[in-house]
Amino acid sequence: MRKGSFILLFIVSLISLENQLFAQKGTIAGIITDAETKEALPFVNIGIQGTSMGSTTGIDGIYQIQNISPGTYNITASYIGYKPLTMIEVVVTSTKTVVIDFKLEPTDVKLQEVEVTVSRFEKSEESPLSKVSIRSAEILRNPGGNRDISKVLQSFPGVASSVSFRNDIIVRGGAPNENRFYLDGIEVPNINHFATQGSSGGPVGMINVNFINEVGFYSGAFPAARNNALSSVLEFKQKEGNPDRMVTNVMLGSSDLALTLDGPIGNKANYIFSARRSYLQFLFTALKLPFLPTYNDFQYKVSVKLDQRNSLTFIGLGAIDQFRLNTDANKGLVDSADIERNNYILGYLPVNNQWNYTSGVKYTRFGLGNSFSNFIVSRNHLANNAIKYQNNIETPDNLILDYKSQEIENKFRYETFSSKGKWKFSYGANYEYSIYTNRTFNKLFTGQGITEINFNSRLEFNKYGAFGQASRDFFNKRLNLSLGLRTDFNDYAAEMGNPLKQLSPRLSGSYVLTEKFNLNFSTGRYFQLPSYTVLGFRNNNGELANKGRLDYISCNHYTAGIAYIPDNNTKISTEGFYKVYDKYPFLLNQQISLANLGGDFGVIGNAPVSSTSSGRSYGIEVLVQRSIKKG
Repeated sequence: MRKGSFILLFIVSLISLENQLFAQKGTIAGIITDAETKEALPFVNIGIQGTSMGSTTGIDGIYQIQNISPGTYNITASYIGYKPLTMIEVVVTSTKTVVIDFKLEPTDVKLQEVEVTVSRFEKSEESPLSKVSIRSAEILRNPGGNRDISKVLQSFPGVASSVSFRNDIIVRGGAPNENRFYLDGIEVPNINHFATQGSSGGPVGMINVNFINEVGFYSGAFPAARNNALSSVLEFKQKEGNPDRMVTNVMLGSSDLALTLDGPIGNKANYIFSARRSYLQFLFTALKLPFLPTYNDFQYKVSVKLDQRNSLTFIGLGAIDQFRLNTDANKGLVDSADIERNNYILGYLPVNNQWNYTSGVKYTRFGLGNSFSNFIVSRNHLANNAIKYQNNIETPDNLILDYKSQEIENKFRYETFSSKGKWKFSYGANYEYSIYTNRTFNKLFTGQGITEINFNSRLEFNKYGAFGQASRDFFNKRLNLSLGLRTDFNDYAAEMGNPLKQLSPRLSGSYVLTEKFNLNFSTGRYFQLPSYTVLGFRNNNGELANKGRLDYISCNHYTAGIAYIPDNNTKISTEGFYKVYDKYPFLLNQQISLANLGGDFGVIGNAPVSSTSSGRSYGIEVLVQRSIKKG
């Protein structure tokens, strides 16, 4: 009886605690400024759509809305003489203040109320189609997404789904290595643990979804500011740290334990930091599996507002991954099929240790009018080691594979975005100093006997790029056109050193048929450098075996579609695409194009190739999007 009373009291206490947690309220706060002058705007009205809650900015442009029930909301700021602006799907929690800053653009409308008709499906002039904006709330509620952006993207049209244990992003028939990733404008080579070198996929995502505010997913019509992509560009916009106090969050997931910290640093800066460690190795040991993976990652962002026109952003993302063999997996097993499976896997899987990081800083300078410039410096480093002994007996004679490789990139990029009248401009340049090392010893058992690959490679070269883009609307904003041009070149080989040879033009347009229907099109020629594993491969004589046979991969895109937006929260679009590839690396020994590889573990491209394969992909996509708003 006493035991039953204790259990009942414990359950009642849990229910009471749960009710207290859900009864806690959240807060939204921020500052509202003029998008052109950067001056704070007083007496701006801020409201939460579907509720009677709202606030007004003070003389300093700062506002705060308190006592908000946790949930997802649309927040609108409106002011006489300015275009109203709505922030879509703002996630409010009881643990921290949500910071939402508004930059309002002046309008010709004076001294009258302006009805808010801002749609969440606003399209950019450079990319009127083939772009999807994904809010953090969509990532969290995606069924089967497991809080992983790569898994979420695989549910979109035009993105092929891979096997359940892989995060490969295969967009419109392209290869996994044709995608590029940016965190707050700073390029990150890979976003997955246990990455396939020479490609981009892996089994588990590195990016903490708690950092994400929004993801821009381009499957075509790439802005000229982004290079080296043939299939997609992903722009991650990360959240700011809590401005009030430090907030600690500990989360136990299905495969890892995560710690997240965020808070203020004085009056002008804030931070957000997370670290994760998996416990899969314990689960796999208990399940008698023959391999034991362990992953660790860290991520941080520090935002510093120097003054009204100058800001600094520091970001970092890194991982330490270990893949060991469980040679005791068969102990206690009696099922012959399980034993045979384990022996087979133990026979070919190597021990793999891999780590990588990206760190960078972005300085943003806001100019007069609606213009700003970014100066970005970053460094990324990948180290990948794999070793394998025959029958897992670690003696020199049994060594089959000893692979050690590093990829290091030091990058600088300058870019300016501005507008003048009906015109919008962007231009900039980039420089990159790259280092690649590879120490490979590999015994291959073939029908003709044993073939031994043994080389040591070091490669250093420079990459250069420049771009410009101009956009303008016509016929009272019914027609919008955007024309861009960029070039990329390097000093790896003479074939790649001519900037005119890699000229990459792109043209996109959008025409408003009716208030709810839009016609959109884009075309462009894009280039991508082959992977470092291909560029740095050497034969047993120490010669760069592929130099002279390689060139930039090219891909021509042709896309057209129609979009129907019946209301501010719904979009139905249909797009047709046609892609033509040329000069793709072709594996000379295996007689297969690298475009068909990259969806498995290990390394691809560490072999003789030539830029001789070509191909095409085409299809039709239908996408229905609807945002979920509260109220």
